[in-house]
Amino acid sequence: MAEAVRLISQLRVHYRRSALSVEGTPPLRGAPRPGDRLPDAAVSTGGPPEELHGLLARPGVHLLLQRDALPPADALAADRVTVLRLSNSPGRGWVAVRPDGHVGFRCGAADPAGLAGWLSLIGAAPSPPVRP
Repeated sequence: MAEAVRLISQLRVHYRRSALSVEGTPPLRGAPRPGDRLPDAAVSTGGPPEELHGLLARPGVHLLLQRDALPPADALAADRVTVLRLSNSPGRGWVAVRPDGHVGFRCGAADPAGLAGWLSLIGAAPSPPVRP
């Protein structure tokens, strides 16, 4: 019965070979691979633990930063990107989650160029400044 539920709910569906599934540099170890569905977990963003999927319920792309990760300046300017620091996740990596709940981009340490390229690829890059 459990296998039937997994099949119907598409929990085993992944998009690892999609052009929208990008591994940054350096690779991030121990996290879902680009194209995999992001599993739910209890995470902390500075307060009491919350369900990860509850935090990702807002529309758009979600950039998850590990505890010691440097935030990317360009992603903070994009209006379709929500940045969350997971204080209970050690490391310096980034994981970008697509609106469909699958990992689109990940890297083991700051890769601003890789993230910017991926955001451009999916149409969520920051808008260039308007010149008068």
